[in-house]
Amino acid sequence: MIQAGPVRGPRAISGQERILDMCAQQTGFVFDNYFLAHDAGVQTKVIMRDKTFEMSPEAHPSAASITQRTKELLDGTGLTAQMLPIAARAATEDEIAVYHTRDYIRGVRALAAGGPAQGTWGYIDEETILSPGSFEAALYAAGGAANAVRAVMEGTVRNAYALLRPPGHHAERNKALGFCIFNNAVIAAHHARKAYGVEKVMIVDWDVHHGNGTQDAFYEDANVLFVSLHQHNWYPELSGELDQIGSGSGTGYTVNIPLPPGTGDRGYCAAFEQLVIPLGLQFRPQLIIISAGHDASWLDPLARMMMTMDGYRRLTELMLGLAEEACGGRLVVLQEGGYSTAYVPYCVAATVEALIGVDLGIVDLYATAPELQHCKEILTQETLSALQEARAWHKRWWYL
Repeated sequence: MIQAGPVRGPRAISGQERILDMCAQQTGFVFDNYFLAHDAGVQTKVIMRDKTFEMSPEAHPSAASITQRTKELLDGTGLTAQMLPIAARAATEDEIAVYHTRDYIRGVRALAAGGPAQGTWGYIDEETILSPGSFEAALYAAGGAANAVRAVMEGTVRNAYALLRPPGHHAERNKALGFCIFNNAVIAAHHARKAYGVEKVMIVDWDVHHGNGTQDAFYEDANVLFVSLHQHNWYPELSGELDQIGSGSGTGYTVNIPLPPGTGDRGYCAAFEQLVIPLGLQFRPQLIIISAGHDASWLDPLARMMMTMDGYRRLTELMLGLAEEACGGRLVVLQEGGYSTAYVPYCVAATVEALIGVDLGIVDLYATAPELQHCKEILTQETLSALQEARAWHKRWWYL
């Protein structure tokens, strides 16, 4: 029998302990003006079968103005002031080389200075535009992701949001794809393992496009559970199918959840409740990383998934609950895609509000639009069937 010890009164808490406790409950925020130096340029050329001509310039889909406006909204609403600033830094070559080849790193540096787009070192697709500031921006994005992990793992903050640019989840070992240069989520996960001895990491990728680079990095790794929710058969081609489940000892630890166009808020929440949360509770990670693209929104020009800012708030709340249950609240959110200059800032703000645990009364940009309400209410039979198929498939490895 265990004997009860003497009853003691509450211990006095020092001022320093109060400060540490406040920090431990706080959300961290990573942003650096270096991110804005990555200039994807403009689009002007129209190609016809027998000629080309120029139109007035339109910004590249992955424009720096999206990141800039998002930061301005966070500042203006007071959200930035409620977070603890976490400095970004340039990742070292060794940190990048945990996944990317050193030849590729040198190739990206050369291309940013005007070198060739491909060679024996690797490849940069024609959509991933580099400028003189892109290499430094990519280093700072990767280093910022690592620093977000550091702040969470050391208890400086409870969770963190990193407003990174350029994004990373499409980048492969020696390929820059889909606007991505270095894979920030992969580098962050490796940093947690190497610097803090983390054995099990869960990466949830809710970007509307499949995180092919992150999948590739951990395809044979049973200590990283990679879960991707994305528009089915979209980008990259044939990437993110149900049958891509990992290999070797990593079999079952890659979980793809392809979803149909028009999934909407209710469909995404159902996917998290029926698949993502049960998977995380069984895996019991020591750290959760979210690849947080905001391109599943109903206003995004590159997808058709019909999410709203309220939907992103709810997904974040669900992930916070999982993190509390599984790993002491340790959650790092990394910005990936999102191409609506008007609406991405609102979706990010909703995500950040949930992380902090506040509601500052930000009114949705299109609060009176009937389409917005439809996005919140829709739940099609096609979505229900897709979720049923995903559960049936992944039941081979997990209790779902």
